[in-house]
Amino acid sequence: MSVRRILVVLAPLTVVACSDYNFKDHGDISQPGEVTEDDPGTDTDPPVGTPIATVSPGSVDLGVVCGSGFSEVVVENVGDAELDVTRIDTDSPSWSAVHDTLPITLAPGDQLTISLSGAPVDTTMVIETTDPAHPELRVPLTGTADVAPTLTITSPTTGSVLDVGAVTTFEATVSDDAGPADAVSLEWVSDIDGVLGTDSADGSGVASLAWDANAQTSGSHVVTLTATDTCGNVTSADVVVCQNEGYLAENLDLATWNFEGHAHWDSANSWVRLTAPNTYESGTAFQTAATVDASNVQVDFDFYASGGTGADGLSVTALDSTRMTSFVGSAGGGIGYGGLPGWSIEVDTWYNGGADPTEEDHVSVHIDGDTTNPVVWAALPEMEDGNWHRMSVNVSGTWMTVEIDGVAYIDQDVSQISSFPAYVGFTAATGSVTNDHLIDALEVEEFVCGE
Repeated sequence: MSVRRILVVLAPLTVVACSDYNFKDHGDISQPGEVTEDDPGTDTDPPVGTPIATVSPGSVDLGVVCGSGFSEVVVENVGDAELDVTRIDTDSPSWSAVHDTLPITLAPGDQLTISLSGAPVDTTMVIETTDPAHPELRVPLTGTADVAPTLTITSPTTGSVLDVGAVTTFEATVSDDAGPADAVSLEWVSDIDGVLGTDSADGSGVASLAWDANAQTSGSHVVTLTATDTCGNVTSADVVVCQNEGYLAENLDLATWNFEGHAHWDSANSWVRLTAPNTYESGTAFQTAATVDASNVQVDFDFYASGGTGADGLSVTALDSTRMTSFVGSAGGGIGYGGLPGWSIEVDTWYNGGADPTEEDHVSVHIDGDTTNPVVWAALPEMEDGNWHRMSVNVSGTWMTVEIDGVAYIDQDVSQISSFPAYVGFTAATGSVTNDHLIDALEVEEFVCGE
């Protein structure tokens, strides 16, 4: 018995699915000279007057499919006698084949186009013909169902506390089987502040969000990133962060400052001037944008106390907003905070005999503007050295830490400290002896997020 050859002719394949990125061609169904178990003869050419059926491509993979994908298969008669196509069956309700009415006769060289529509279900299309050597051709049909994008928020991590006055970059990685990462739609949402951003990922799949502490509500936030691919599949990830309360002075409207006496905003230098080096000046400057808990706050700032003949000093004061009647305290040795309710930390550069605990420059803590009875104090090196100095005050409950230029001069329990809503501000005064008293780079942070 002679062996018929199945000749395979490749034709262009068109796939219309969710994406053009995942199409795979498995090649032809058979090769010339292939022998079946039913026809074990020798490798010889088919006799003259024989129809020969070929199909191309030999298999169809729709790739990633959104709902249904589309393709075509072509049956061709490459023999030299008429070929009848009698049956076409996809063997699955998830696939349909559209073609001319069967049976159909193909003259030598004629083709029959089969238009396929399929869901991501594997099956086999059977084509029955009158090719005596291979009356049944089988074409595997496959597709892959689209799945939701993969998504991971990499920074910040859950439990992160976000500082005031800063921009924090949220980052995530995104990938998708339906196409490139930058085709995925993204939405960042806070459960407190609503939609934060909708920028897509870049081509490498990195998505980012700039979180501006000045624009967001303080407290705990659940930040959710939702990704929607081109097929409409959705996934999400979230991270829990906490934004501390507070502000940087440079980010505040000038109208939120309350200036009294000689204090004013020096627009030429962008700092607060409490006094000039003139005799008998006093000034107070309080930030009224928001109150903070006086027993749970961090205050950092730069100060300058030089340029004159040496007096009197300055204070940082947490003014009790529930008991205050004025932003102005007594001047001179009272350094502008005398009599103001709350707590004050003074940097004293002039010795007032009988009131000050030491003749040296010193830092001391005072309650309710009692200038003559510091509850704790420490001597300082020379502050009137013509330099700016950095001061940091941390109050947690009744524990107070005061650092100047990185050195902790006070670090202890101050039992007189209580909790109250406070305006944070500064006071200074001169007498017959003078100095510039300047404040810059103020940062106030209330620990609403805890430790």
